[in-house]
Amino acid sequence: MNRRKLQSKFLSIIDRLEHFSKITNKKLNSNKLSNKIESLIKKRVDVYKILSSIKFKDKLKSVMNKKIDLPNYLTADNFFNGIRLLIKNKYEMTEKVEENKENLNRSKLKYDINIFSRILNRKVIITSISKINSLQYFFKDNFTKKLSHPLNLIKNIQINIPIGNKKIKVDKESYSIGVAIYSEHYLTLSKVILNKDNQVIFKGLIEVPVPGDVIGDRDVEDNDELSNILLDLFGLLKLDDSPLLVILSSSFFNVHTFYSSELKQISNTDLVVQSKSPYLPDDTFIEFLKLSKKGEEDKFIRTVYSNRKLIESWTNTLETLNIPIIGIVPSAPNVFDILKSKIKEETTVLIDIEVTKTIVMIGRNSYNLSSHNVPYGSSLYTSDINADLSNNYFNRILTSIELILSEYHERLPSYIYVYGKGLDNLVDKDIPLPSKFLRLSEMNLVDYLYDPKSMDMNESESKSIESTIVTLSLITSCL
Repeated sequence: MNRRKLQSKFLSIIDRLEHFSKITNKKLNSNKLSNKIESLIKKRVDVYKILSSIKFKDKLKSVMNKKIDLPNYLTADNFFNGIRLLIKNKYEMTEKVEENKENLNRSKLKYDINIFSRILNRKVIITSISKINSLQYFFKDNFTKKLSHPLNLIKNIQINIPIGNKKIKVDKESYSIGVAIYSEHYLTLSKVILNKDNQVIFKGLIEVPVPGDVIGDRDVEDNDELSNILLDLFGLLKLDDSPLLVILSSSFFNVHTFYSSELKQISNTDLVVQSKSPYLPDDTFIEFLKLSKKGEEDKFIRTVYSNRKLIESWTNTLETLNIPIIGIVPSAPNVFDILKSKIKEETTVLIDIEVTKTIVMIGRNSYNLSSHNVPYGSSLYTSDINADLSNNYFNRILTSIELILSEYHERLPSYIYVYGKGLDNLVDKDIPLPSKFLRLSEMNLVDYLYDPKSMDMNESESKSIESTIVTLSLITSCL
């Protein structure tokens, strides 16, 4: 009895297992799962529009409609046949498994390629390649420009870099002079020594403010008082009988260049010459300078205009000093000539920043030079509260320079060279200027030694006088 019950129970278990196998096989091979997925996919049609074409959706439907392939021992007619197939596969699986793996990998690769090609149709691929190529050329072109720009700059600039072992020192041929520079009610007098190599050595420097009743907006109002100031400074610096060179603010002068063929005569009475003067003919002081090379028929004539009363007020003052006078010179034209001898760009722009004005010097070659006074300087852009005002100045002056160049149908050069007392007020010497601007002090145009600690006297009212030192050294080196 027990034996029959045990046998009956065992057969019942086998029947249940066989029934379970059939139900599982039937469920797994049905399309309910694929239909469910398909219904979910239809609800997200917007995703298909983003990711692929309509063909991709059809392909996905066909994939979902496929029956899932299961091992043969799970899809056998009955449990026992399944066991037999399982045993058979177990002992004959080595070669077939490897073959099945290879076939599976091939079919998977083929399927992936097929799906990928459906997603990225031919038009999409061509468009993508075109965009990639355009971006490639864009970045390549910009990279080339970024790389070539500094290289072109190096090519166009001849920087005078002092030799490491070459010291600036006083020699037997050295001599001392006094150099005064006046700009925006500040007078700076320096004792400098020039050696045989035209290197400049600063031995003393004093900067003092000048009252408006001594020097007005332009002219010297009190000759005697200005003479006393200069003599006092001479005594403090121990200049004795050294000659004096006076450098006046660039805003006191206007520069224009003519071809000799434009003028009937090189004279201040020539009507063409007078037409470029900002002053009346009787109030104009003019200095001419021939600049063309020998043998050239049509020569360049540089003409420097100034107010006659201004020049006479300074010459009257210097006559009372009873010391040798080298002369009175403007700042910007002389600095431009030194700069132009070191760079090769066809168009050169130099700006002298003063407190209330900016002087723009534009040279189209080594000789053709013109000046333009812009009615704003550093004073509007200097504030302890807002340190970013200097950027506003440089943006504004860049726009002004572009407008001036547009009149001559010219473009901006690689750099705009900057110097002047106003520059010291705008930006600290350790802070770099905006990308389009370059300090003259960074050009190493002349060898000079300025060491306040080793000087006999160094007194200044300004926070920084770096640009003043550069101006003094550049013009002094030309003597």
